Amino acid sequence: MQPILAGMAWLSNRELWQIAHGQMLGEQQEQMRSLAEAQTTRSLTRKEQATLDALRQEYGQITLTKAHAYALLSLRSAQPLLSTE
Repeated sequence: MQPILAGMAWLSNRELWQIAHGQMLGEQQEQMRSLAEAQTTRSLTRKEQATLDALRQEYGQITLTKAHAYALLSLRSAQPLLSTE
């Protein structure tokens, strides 16, 4: 993951904005939600648990790259992009 984050420094602002606005596919989000909900009421099968683990890992990677894109854009503009003011 670290080489991907380091390489983002060379991306254009447009490319960084695309990453910052990206998200997991709706189908994957729904599958992750469904499996996480099922996990609260029963034990998941090994296959279900592996799927949930993979989806959570992908979600985490997407979140990390989005945060890094926002950080780079903020540094480039010298202004906080997510300010509440």
